[in-house]
Amino acid sequence: MSEWILAPESSNIIRYSYEETNQILTVEFNSGSRYDYYDVPTHIFEGMKTADSKGKYLNSNVKGHYRYARQ
Repeated sequence: MSEWILAPESSNIIRYSYEETNQILTVEFNSGSRYDYYDVPTHIFEGMKTADSKGKYLNSNVKGHYRYARQ
């Protein structure tokens, strides 16, 4: 797994990371739950890094579009 990126400005997400080789986006939420999203293209991860709202970006561009599993 790559290094965690902290999201202190987010009210819902604590941190996230991306494994480019396997295209896995991992997101840890304030609730303590952690999810892996599979087959996420690099451009989606790059978009999340620059998004003003990480939670809104995740909801619009990741959830419902990619397979996921709770860790």
